[in-house]
Amino acid sequence: MKKPIKKILIVNQNSGYLTIDVANTFLKEYNEVVLMYGLNKVTERPLDSRVKVHNTIVYNRTTVLTRLWTWGICTIHLSFLLAWKYRGFNVLYYTNPPLSYFNALLFSNPFSVVVFDTYPNALQLIGIKPHTLIYKIWKLINRSVFPKAQKIITLSQGMKEQLLDYVHHDKVKVVSIWPGSDKFMPIPKPQNSFLKEHEWEDKFIVLYSGNIGIGHQLEILIEVADQLQCDDKILFLFIGEGAKKSLLQRLVKERGLINVKFLTWQAADILPYSLAAADIAVVALEPEATHASLPSKTLNYLAVGAPLLAIGSSGSELEYLINQNRIGFYSKNGKTEEILNYIKTILANSSKKAELSANAFQISKQYNYLQSLEYLF
Repeated sequence: MKKPIKKILIVNQNSGYLTIDVANTFLKEYNEVVLMYGLNKVTERPLDSRVKVHNTIVYNRTTVLTRLWTWGICTIHLSFLLAWKYRGFNVLYYTNPPLSYFNALLFSNPFSVVVFDTYPNALQLIGIKPHTLIYKIWKLINRSVFPKAQKIITLSQGMKEQLLDYVHHDKVKVVSIWPGSDKFMPIPKPQNSFLKEHEWEDKFIVLYSGNIGIGHQLEILIEVADQLQCDDKILFLFIGEGAKKSLLQRLVKERGLINVKFLTWQAADILPYSLAAADIAVVALEPEATHASLPSKTLNYLAVGAPLLAIGSSGSELEYLINQNRIGFYSKNGKTEEILNYIKTILANSSKKAELSANAFQISKQYNYLQSLEYLF
């Protein structure tokens, strides 16, 4: 008997290596794989040429208005595609745009949802509180949509707990994230071309690399940098773009700080070296976002053996990961003094730094994308 033709549409407005790996893996299971995105960031593993691409509007995170506008346009675009082009396809909705899975109310396509950010919880980052009408309506939609899904996939146990407000626990699968490249590994400073190019081989670098967005509690690092101006060995380095970057740059200018530098996104071939430049790597979340997301940068940092400095509220998956595996320090709600002490300790104690670095590198090896993706079938 002839096997049925299986087709799947993957929807992620802001695609990257996590989505690319999923799409490539799905080629083993589906006859036709289509990836819909506005922007696709490739690190090492490219999108297989057999995966078809359907472009949509690029996600613009500059302001709350541009976020809502580009989310809305992408969701409407998706509605037309499901009505006319992708009837009968399975659909894998990512929560970017967050409204994407609302289409499951209108169309009968079999579907699953990958929850990278739990909504409406994450709406609190842009000032939308639980008592508002939009927040309450969103919760009602979740309770209607999620039970109909084949699977709900999320990144941490804490995020799963939030999703249990809408769906039975058996339907929610926790899938660990994984590093974006096999080239992410520790690189000694003398062999690091990124450090050589910028003449930073003798610097102790506190690195933040990634989206500099409203959900990232980064102002505290400027405060810490201000208090460490007297030590010209320490450099605070921000790599990336986002809505909060201009604010941080203004704070640096107002304080006259020369120990803080900003760079834009680095090319894929430079990224292994820029990440490996970190003596301490920063993951920072606003309290409202701590349990609503788990940054993928975390595993990339670990792969290069960088000790972590994480800032967030108590009880998060990130806090558990750090404390359980002794890979860094978790600051609850960003206390300046304890962050200062941690940086000074790692700077002064090379054996402690080496221990945390070795632990981070070893832990990263436990996260394999092929193993994680077994949950998706």
